[in-house]
Amino acid sequence: MVGVKGAALRVSSPEGTQTVFELSGVSVTVGRAVPERAPDVGLGPDPQRWVGRLHCTLDFADGMWSVTDNASVNGTLLRHGDTIERLQARKRIQHGDTVLILGDMDPEGEPVYWELTFLDPHTTRPAPFGSPSDVRHTGPCLRYDWVAARAYRNEDGEETLITGLRPQGHQLLRYMAGRSTSGAAVACEHAELITALWGSNEEWAPHRSYSRADIAGVVRAVRRCVEADPSNPKILETVTGIGYRLNVLAGGGSTGQSASGERKDPA
Repeated sequence: MVGVKGAALRVSSPEGTQTVFELSGVSVTVGRAVPERAPDVGLGPDPQRWVGRLHCTLDFADGMWSVTDNASVNGTLLRHGDTIERLQARKRIQHGDTVLILGDMDPEGEPVYWELTFLDPHTTRPAPFGSPSDVRHTGPCLRYDWVAARAYRNEDGEETLITGLRPQGHQLLRYMAGRSTSGAAVACEHAELITALWGSNEEWAPHRSYSRADIAGVVRAVRRCVEADPSNPKILETVTGIGYRLNVLAGGGSTGQSASGERKDPA
C-alpha cells in the first residue's frame, strides 16, 4: 500500500537549501541520522543535536496524512495558515501545512527552523485548530514559548523575558517544559537529562562521558538567568538524589504566533 499519489515533503534547511521527498509509503520517519539508524527523511548536518533521532512521524491512513511528535526533546511545531502550534498529539495535515523543527539559533538568539512543507493537491478540507488557554497562577514559575524559543519568568501574573541563556540552557528548559503535559511542575532524573542534552552513550565522542556534575553546571547557568535568587531557587529546584524539578506556568506551555512572527496573545 502506498500513500496518495503526488504527496511530498519540501524540506528547507536552516541555511535555505531545499529538497523534495516523495511520500511513497504509509509511514515516514523524520529525524537525525546516527550510525545504527537512518530515518526516511534525514535532517542534517545537526552538530548541536537539536533534531531527535526519531523526531516525528508522518502516517497515511483513512485517506489522509497526519504528523506525530515522537516525544522529541525540542518538540515539533505545525504551521497551518497564519497559526503556529506545538504538536501535543497526532494532527491531520493538509496541502501547504509546514512542520517546523528547531535546527539552530542565530547570533541574536533567534530560532532557525527546518521547514517541512506538506504538498498534497488532493487535500480538500482544512484541519481544525484550537486556541491555547491562558491560565495564570501566583508564585514564580516559567513559561516557555515554543514558537519563538523564548523563556519567561512569571510571578504574580507579571512576565519577564529571560535573557542570557546559552544553547544548552534553552535545550534543558525546552525538554523539561515539554515533559509537563498539564502545565505543572515536572521532575526529571539526572540520567534522563544527560540523554536529553548529550544523547545516548553511543553518540558520545571517544573517551568522553557525562555525569551529574555536567548537568549541575548547566543548571547553575540556567538559574543565574531564571531565578531572582539563584542560591534559593524557586523555578528550577533540586530534587535530592533524583534530579531537578521545573515549575511551569499552568496552561502556558505553548503560545500561538502568526506566520509573520507576530505573537498572538490569548484573549
